[in-house]
Amino acid sequence: MCEVKHSETTERSVRHCNQIPNFVVLSLLLGVAFLIAITTACSAALPSAAVTPAAIPATTVSLSPGTATVASMEQLQFTAHVSGNSRPTLTWSASAGNISNTGVFTAPKVTSTTRVTITATSSTHRAGSDIDVESTQKAVAAVTITPPAPSTFSLTITNSALPEAHANVPYAASLSAVGGVAPYTWSLVGGSLPQGIQLQGASGAIGGTTSKPGSYPVSAQVTDASGKVATAGFSLTVIAASPTLAVTSSFLPAADASVPYSASLSATGGVTPYQWSLVSGSLPLGMQLLSSSGTIKGTTSIAGTFPVSLQVTDASGNHASAAFNLTVSSTTTTGFDGPAELPRTYIQSAMSNTPAPGKTITVNAGGDLQSALNNASCGDTIQLQAGATFVGAFTFPAKNCDESNWVIVRTSSDDSLLPAEGTRMTPCYAGVSSLPARPAFACTSTKNVLAKLVMPVTGSGPIVFAAGANYYRLIGLEVTRGTFAGTAYSLAFMRGAADHLVFDRLWLHGLAQDETGRGIALAGTNIAIVDSFFTDFHCISGTGACSDAQAISGGGGNLPMGPYKITNNFLEGSTENIIFGGAAATMTPADIEIRQNHFFKPLTWMKGQAGYVGAANGNPFTVKNLLELKNAQRVLVEGNILDYSWGGFSQSGFAILLTPKNQAGNNGSNLCPACQVTDVTIRYNLIRHVGAGFQIANALSDNGGAQLDGQRYSIHDVVIDDMDGKHYNGASLFAQLSVSAGAPILQNVTIDHVTAFPSTMVLNIGAMLATSGPMKNLVITNNILSVGTYPVWSTGGGPGNCAYYDRPLTTFNACFSPYTFAGNILIGSSASFPASAWPSQNFFSSNANSVQFVNFSGGSGGDYRLQSSSPFRGKGIDGKDAGADMDAINSATAGVE
Repeated sequence: MCEVKHSETTERSVRHCNQIPNFVVLSLLLGVAFLIAITTACSAALPSAAVTPAAIPATTVSLSPGTATVASMEQLQFTAHVSGNSRPTLTWSASAGNISNTGVFTAPKVTSTTRVTITATSSTHRAGSDIDVESTQKAVAAVTITPPAPSTFSLTITNSALPEAHANVPYAASLSAVGGVAPYTWSLVGGSLPQGIQLQGASGAIGGTTSKPGSYPVSAQVTDASGKVATAGFSLTVIAASPTLAVTSSFLPAADASVPYSASLSATGGVTPYQWSLVSGSLPLGMQLLSSSGTIKGTTSIAGTFPVSLQVTDASGNHASAAFNLTVSSTTTTGFDGPAELPRTYIQSAMSNTPAPGKTITVNAGGDLQSALNNASCGDTIQLQAGATFVGAFTFPAKNCDESNWVIVRTSSDDSLLPAEGTRMTPCYAGVSSLPARPAFACTSTKNVLAKLVMPVTGSGPIVFAAGANYYRLIGLEVTRGTFAGTAYSLAFMRGAADHLVFDRLWLHGLAQDETGRGIALAGTNIAIVDSFFTDFHCISGTGACSDAQAISGGGGNLPMGPYKITNNFLEGSTENIIFGGAAATMTPADIEIRQNHFFKPLTWMKGQAGYVGAANGNPFTVKNLLELKNAQRVLVEGNILDYSWGGFSQSGFAILLTPKNQAGNNGSNLCPACQVTDVTIRYNLIRHVGAGFQIANALSDNGGAQLDGQRYSIHDVVIDDMDGKHYNGASLFAQLSVSAGAPILQNVTIDHVTAFPSTMVLNIGAMLATSGPMKNLVITNNILSVGTYPVWSTGGGPGNCAYYDRPLTTFNACFSPYTFAGNILIGSSASFPASAWPSQNFFSSNANSVQFVNFSGGSGGDYRLQSSSPFRGKGIDGKDAGADMDAINSATAGVE
């Protein structure tokens, strides 16, 4: 794997290399070649320029555009061009309107054509040995502001009805109109509102509190600035006070350690909507209460009984509470799934876990977001005007906040207009009803309720966390790049060790044909990415400035990393949807939860497909795999759907790679001897439309450097559906298991209850026994697998490879010690590889029909449960049906797509 990392401190790109060597070379005698090619690249560093502080070269400053015409309230980006070798400080001013410290000008509201002057001042300061040296240069630009044209549309009130009110409960509604000429003035011309509720003439807002239930017909009138009038009739219904608020749940169902848990609380009476909170006790680590729905969900590895008191609050401020005991039981308290240790820590990321009790800071269109970030105190909420666009690279500063005082940055839209907490954001909420070749959004509304952050130039941003930034939560934002020529490296970037960040219900995206390297580049600790939507992260093959693109990346650096939570997101990245590793590092990210995400690559990115979309020059985007781990520890991959991976860019269409890797640097150096992939659990996942399944390998760097370790993998209850090497340009093999001479021994790998139908090969195996010795503790049990044309095959390397003879039993005996290969249903065995050529205690079927699946469907989109009449029912060595537990997978992935 080769990727370009962008250094924000040096403002240059450094290319890092980490490709798996050429493992997969199949027997030429049988006419099949599977090659994992290497993309070679070199790290490059540019020397920094020396600065003589005692003198400043002459400088000039100019602006572009120099002149422009814009409409009233429109935004325009100015760029200052400074000559000379100085590093000036730029300040901006405008004779009218507003201009930010990044040069974004918002035109004033005008009623006649107006001329505005924009000034950029370049101030340079150098501390010399004796005196300080200063220089100031200015540049100006002229902008003509045109007033809005009178509307050609008739004035119309757009409301069709007023929402109900409740007696003794604060009420808020708003009338709106279109057409005419703003501003509008509102009034009542018939009927009357109930006592205590008023109409605001300037805004059309209706609000207040009444104690009078009943029905109140009114006629409302709007008058525009030109004197046009429109009226509409409404009836405001006030409902009598509700019955007493009460919690109706009497108990919480028991939980199992290390198994996903979900239970919902219920209440009656009061006035909806309800908000839930924890008032005493604590939930087990890894479980959280969703305040808007009253749902307790999560995964914990801690067994025990947890007494809690939970409170419900209705819309009128009334409270009711109840006490519960949540019992977590487990047959084991070790926190392991087979050989793999599960995460020790799970992040609690609910709104109730991130309180912000301070003041609210409002930033309207054209306002200074950076100043709001700088001036916010711990506990404050920064509200960005919904529908407004904020252009720039905004730094979230370190503030030394704590768990009781978060800083929340969010859209100004009410929570009721966003997806409910725990529900995934879609582009619908930004006014986009569909994206080509992506799953349907099923929009109930396409009103834009998000605030938009845009990176205007090449680099990383618009979200940049300063070193030490902590306790920030982002909600309801669209985060993207501008249409500039060049690469946006990371839309959310961390300059150093950030701590306690929550990315919640965001839409992060690049543009359809440009290069956007990644959505979020993780660095630091206690970071959650939940309920968000990532699209159009890709690098251009051959001619691009970046080589690898991901929705989410992490695993590089020399500071502590993890725990991380990546839950319920739509993740789209061309090269890898998620990667950990692939860069220089001295530490390993640990305790990573990747659950209930939809990994996706649009098939239109594959050249030759109908509707193909690549770069503007026609080159395709670089595509490799869906999930890649090169440096990660204690990872849980559970309940995900992983769609589309194809070969052609150094890999063969694999879905998942577990390939710990040192990183090759300049002059034969190695940059990550501490890199490891250990304790990975992959369970209850659905993989579809891929060229191959798993690549599991311990290999040296291109400079011959060994990684620290790669072992303890538990893979169970996984379906690989529509594995088609021909269509997806892949090897059409289920799993590669290999180790290079000099790399740590691959060991402690369990593959259990998996269903897959490779057409070419079950296992591609390689180890040079003279230098590596056999791999240890391989367990492959209770699976349903097509054996393919070449069932168990060598990765190449001649007689020194333990798999050289290409006979299943011979290979197992030579390559693994000890091993278990039993209870598997093997489909498509032939005279060349009879039952005697395999380890004992397995079952053989000449074709899929004789297995008697509920619906085989050609291995694509089928129901792979066994019929009651199947001769293989209950034949697993654990007494269960072989193959993946389809019911458990369907439950774990419910709502993911």
